[in-house]
Amino acid sequence: MKRNILLTGAALAALCLSSVQAAKLGDAAAPLVIKDWIKGEKVDVRDGKNIYVVEFWATWCPPCRTSIPHLTEVQKKFKDKGVVIVGVSDEPKDTVAPFVKDMGDKMDYTVACDDNRQTFAAYMRAYNQNGIPTAFIIGKDGKVLWYGHPMTLEEPLSEVVAGKYDLAKAIKREQFQTALDEYSQKVAQGDPTAAATGQNLLKQAGDDVESLTDVAFTVAAGPGGEKRDFALAHRALDKAEQIAGKDNARLTGIRSIVLFESGKHQEGMAMAKKAVELAKTDSEKQIYQRFLQVMEYRLQQQQKPQAAPQGGQQ
Repeated sequence: MKRNILLTGAALAALCLSSVQAAKLGDAAAPLVIKDWIKGEKVDVRDGKNIYVVEFWATWCPPCRTSIPHLTEVQKKFKDKGVVIVGVSDEPKDTVAPFVKDMGDKMDYTVACDDNRQTFAAYMRAYNQNGIPTAFIIGKDGKVLWYGHPMTLEEPLSEVVAGKYDLAKAIKREQFQTALDEYSQKVAQGDPTAAATGQNLLKQAGDDVESLTDVAFTVAAGPGGEKRDFALAHRALDKAEQIAGKDNARLTGIRSIVLFESGKHQEGMAMAKKAVELAKTDSEKQIYQRFLQVMEYRLQQQQKPQAAPQGGQQ
């Protein structure tokens, strides 16, 4: 699955490290435990009547606010095809209701407030997803078919609606992502076997462009600071470009993160601008524009003069 990042180097698009997840793709979806339904009718994601998208968000989250108009567009596009989107916040009704009212038609899908984070635990925690916004697709059979950033929702949702979604392939990718998380944990812990594990992951990715891209992203957005294996990330992207071509927005976008995180700030920002130009949809453009905004912000923070020492120290 594609990982969510909020705002740091690890946040150039949304990677969180923790233990191996308890739930997996293909498992039965948990019922939504809702305290208040703010907008739209109450839904049962296991009723077999619709395809459901359950998205976790918050009013304080800038990437969430960015994805709200996109989710509205997706809801309108698939409304007549049996798709129901539900946005779930763990905030109280007094916080969520005024926000939803102010958004008006820009937030035109079902919105609800979690009951003591029970729904969050059943989805986000169970699937090892710590960053918001995160969306889950639940099929008419009541099984969780996909999870990831809502800005990348439309392609898998289209496949689910058309009956062309390959769950077996998605499960295989999820297993690969688990291996990537374990690699990141090794890097964070300074495990001497991390380098060899990274090389094995590159071999395991084979000629799968998405897996190769995930290897590069995991290196760049993961822990380890200067010890991150940026050479591994570039090799993964080089191989992916040989297969998919260089004029690929996603590969270019991930390359921009690798460059920026390795200290090549201007090259990374230039590459991010190129990714925006190569993007084929507005939602994709927004992702790479977000990359660029975060890079610019971080560079500005780094260039700020340090505060003078206190207490008369020289």
